[in-house]
Amino acid sequence: MAFIYPFKGVLFNESLRTESTIAPPYDVINDDEREKLKNKSELNIVNLTLPDTYNKAKELLNNWLEQDILKLDNECAFYAYKANYEFGGEKKTLKGFIGALKVEPFGGHIKPHEKTLKGPKIDRFNLITKTNAMFCPIMGLYTKGEDIGGIIDISLNSQPIFSETFDNIDHKLFKIMNKKDIETIHDCFKGKNIIIADGHHRYETALMIKEFYNKQGLKEGGFDYIMILLIDAESGGLSLSAIHRVIKDLKDFNWFISELKKHFYVSEEKIKDYDFVMYRKDKFFYLKLKNEKPKDTLERLNSKLFEKYIYKKILKLTDEDIKNQRIAGYAHSEREVIDMVDKGEADIGFILKPLSYEELVSVTKEGLTVPQKSTFFYPKIPSGLVGYHFKSIEDCKDV
Repeated sequence: MAFIYPFKGVLFNESLRTESTIAPPYDVINDDEREKLKNKSELNIVNLTLPDTYNKAKELLNNWLEQDILKLDNECAFYAYKANYEFGGEKKTLKGFIGALKVEPFGGHIKPHEKTLKGPKIDRFNLITKTNAMFCPIMGLYTKGEDIGGIIDISLNSQPIFSETFDNIDHKLFKIMNKKDIETIHDCFKGKNIIIADGHHRYETALMIKEFYNKQGLKEGGFDYIMILLIDAESGGLSLSAIHRVIKDLKDFNWFISELKKHFYVSEEKIKDYDFVMYRKDKFFYLKLKNEKPKDTLERLNSKLFEKYIYKKILKLTDEDIKNQRIAGYAHSEREVIDMVDKGEADIGFILKPLSYEELVSVTKEGLTVPQKSTFFYPKIPSGLVGYHFKSIEDCKDV
């Protein structure tokens, strides 16, 4: 089973909470944005998530705890979360809850949905082992959580412990403290799989941290857990869209079109059940695969078909070529695809179709992963809503 526990969250003192305390996830903040956030408030969480040095982060966290700027909650709780947002012109509501997930190697009840690049995990490793804390939850998906959904809905009608509009998204945080509700949530994950949506690298870092302390002779402790926002894949309101593709350096467009036509019907008029849309200099082309699609769920995914036919069969790109992005590139919206081509940052762009949650669950259930950069989840969860300290789990495991 997946072990999910309440914890004593690290929270800002309510009297000091301002609109400047939370920040985007650390891995989407560039240097300019970091400085802007720091200048907005000396209490912005970016001072802990992207510090000048790890020692400064440790010193600052200790100072904030001693001065009651931050404080450990006095009771074990799950933290219900709600975000009202707009995506694709549609108003939506995301809802879930934040808890402490006991880490275990991938492959059991914790499922990755995509292969990760060899990212810089050492940075988060150094920060967390120095501060013994984390303020950026990863995001996980589960299915068939009707009992959990009812508890969350009731919690969302209570008084929020935090409410703020940030990046045009209305964020609210609530506490789930009822012992029976906590037991229900904990027990609902018996036999249930959790799919990591955002935070694969951070989860792998948590495994590294656990191994680090185990090698020092520490068998268990607060290092065994990672803070996670859990969302029902079917009813949680998280938006799932595709990550689109661009080709940065195409020597001969006419040759490329002739190669495409070996595998696809290509038309400037919209084709029924088309697979991809290609964009080049104010022109859109609709592509539909000539061959019958594979029956296997993974092989028929839009991103998998694109990789197989366009990147590999036509452009002869290797996995390493795709990873280094010298020729292959990515865009997170249709508008970004068009802008990159119009600005000359790419020669052509492709708009892909998103996979469904049903497809995502099916692939991970089989122990498989989708191609890298296949999924874009929105909204991103800000850092600083609540924190997890290694001390946060004390007295919270006996639900």
